[in-house]
Formats: sequence, C-alpha cells, structure tokens
Amino acid sequence: MIRHPLALRLDPIRPAREQIHEAARLGARGVVLDAIGDLAPQRLSETGRREIRHVLKTVQLALVAIALPTRRPFDTTDQLDERIRRAEGAFTMAYELGTSIVLARAGAVPPEDEPARREVFSSALSDLGNRAEHRGVRLALETGSEPAETLRAFLESIKLPGLAASIDPATSLQAGADPVRSVRELAEWTVHAYANNPTRSSRPAAPNPRGPGFPPGALDWEEYLGALEEIGYQGFLTIWPAPDRPVAAEYGTISSYLEQLG
Repeated sequence: MIRHPLALRLDPIRPAREQIHEAARLGARGVVLDAIGDLAPQRLSETGRREIRHVLKTVQLALVAIALPTRRPFDTTDQLDERIRRAEGAFTMAYELGTSIVLARAGAVPPEDEPARREVFSSALSDLGNRAEHRGVRLALETGSEPAETLRAFLESIKLPGLAASIDPATSLQAGADPVRSVRELAEWTVHAYANNPTRSSRPAAPNPRGPGFPPGALDWEEYLGALEEIGYQGFLTIWPAPDRPVAAEYGTISSYLEQLG
C-alpha cells in the first residue's frame, strides 16, 4: 500500500476539466494546476473558479497546489513588480480554489558576494512571503536550483511562515544534488514533494550524488521515501509526467512501483 496519496500535475496545454476526470480514472487523489493560460489568475473568472471547485468535488479530488510559472528568477528588478503581481493573483486564486500551497521556481539564492542581486532576491521573497501569509497560503520554493542547505539557510534567515519548500528530485538530480539530503535538510520547511520520473528531462544529468551504483538521473526511491517518512511528511506525492509521454502509462508505472515499495 502506498503510504502517501498520489497527485497528478496536469499539462497546462490541455483542458483542465478533461484532465481532472482522467486523473480520477487513473486513481489519483489530487491534482496540481498550473496558473497559466485559461487558468491564469487574471483569466479564470469567479464563475470559472466555481466550476473548477465543482469538478474537483464531483470526482472527489483534492487540489494539492497551484504552480506559478515564472520566466525570470526573483533576483532582478526587470519586470519584478509584474512577477509579484502575478504571484499575488496566484495566492488569491489558490485560496479560493481550496489549496494552501503555491509552487514556484524562484531561482537560486544569490551568493553573498553579489549583494545587489541578493538584496533584490531577499526583498522580493520577503514581500511574497508576507503576501502569501496574508492570503492564507504558503509559497513553496522548488528545489534543484542550489544545494538544499543554501535554501534552508535562506529560509531560516528570513523566518516567514508564508514561505516553504517543495522537493523536486528530478531537478535536483539534474543539477547533481541529492534529493534524499534535500528532504533531510529542508525537513521542517517541506510542504510538497514530487514522485516524478527523474528521466523526464532530455538534458544529460550530472553524475549521481548517490554514488557509482546509481546511473545519472536515477532516484534512490527507497531512501527518498524513507527520508520523507523520517521527517514526518504526510502530504501528497505528485507525479509530473513528461509532456512527450502518455500520462496514463507514466502514472501507472510510477504508482505501481510505489505500491511495490510501500
């Protein structure tokens, strides 16, 4: 038996309602929606939000999180006000749709020897953390842009309840970081975790941090799930299919494997 309920991150290109029904048929217990296209906060009307809530309730699926796509990191002032405005719209939409988690790739924490970039980043994330808390949600920063201890140190330095972490093992492995260590480093900050296929990216992965017994891009599933158990994580595991692979096949493969491990 799988210890964590499974969620499916939907493809922002395809109609959300159709995919919600598909997720339910596959056996998922929740979904993650991208705040883009027809689901962008400025485009999804109050009526549209009611319809999303109704569809989710009809098929008995939870909305695990809203994902906020960003083209630029938060370490530059270029169009920063617009990115913050979009983030706040996602916070409001998440709360109204019934989730308390917004996922984002904010970019790597700038090093201390780049004080200007670091100040912009710290100021922007502090602002976002306060806005998220005010809206009743948390902004979960996706791992993989830097070592987990760097992200942890940053989160501890500003100590805002509106900020959190999301563990993305595939992106971490792509950068040569160990997802198992990320879980343990970010224990008290972790509000979301993926069970995504580490080979979903076409880019070559860095050498595996788990050692020569693991090929590049291969996740040590048993250690990863064990680390989540160690920190007391009780949330969903989100499967994020590669856009060029059949959703049902990839969901089925990962869920079956997790069932065996459980």
